[in-house]
Amino acid sequence: MARYKPAPEKLETLEDVNSVLRELGLLEREIETVDAEAQKQIGEIKAAAAKQGEPMRKKIAELSAKIGAFAEYNRAELFKDRKSVDLTFGVFGFRKSTSISVKKTTAGLLEKLGLLNCLRIEKTPDKEALKDMDDDSLAQVDAVRKVKDEFFCEPNREEVNKDLLKQAG
Repeated sequence: MARYKPAPEKLETLEDVNSVLRELGLLEREIETVDAEAQKQIGEIKAAAAKQGEPMRKKIAELSAKIGAFAEYNRAELFKDRKSVDLTFGVFGFRKSTSISVKKTTAGLLEKLGLLNCLRIEKTPDKEALKDMDDDSLAQVDAVRKVKDEFFCEPNREEVNKDLLKQAG
């Protein structure tokens, strides 16, 4: 089968461009409608799945709690030489878990005490601040200002909607 490569339609007047901008606006509006409907359906499906799965989640939590109570009650006997018990249909036991709880003041106190190895500091250039520097200063810090003209086109959605209302009325 031969390939088809469409030849772009030439726009010859500003009115042609305006017409294409109107079409872009209409297409963007249709895409938003399609996307909104999809998001609505996704939300409904997620809600239905959550509702459908809720009894099973509750049952899983209940059964896990029963096994946990059994394990805790029989801990001395079952776990004196091991941390878990392997059975035909699964495994249960205890795992050592460690977590560190910090407050808002912890980072400041670590810095004050000189414990910088306990801090994560991410250093990244602030490009917005660099925009204010002149080109010589940028060169000193191995940065370069790149200026280019990039094409853009934006349909006037408000006018497209007004035009649709005018045609419908």
